Amino acid sequence: MADKNDLSFTGLTDEQAQELHSVYMSGLAIFTTIAVVAHVLTYIKLPWFAW
Repeated sequence: MADKNDLSFTGLTDEQAQELHSVYMSGLAIFTTIAVVAHVLTYIKLPWFAW
């Protein structure tokens, strides 16, 4: 168990915080990729600036 001095204000150790950050960033990258693909496919199907 981590000592009280090793914890940040979130209660996570540095290693735990780095792991959480990497998981968060991976999820953000996946979400962004899906959103971009969805927008491109929508634009191909129904261009919103080419009426």
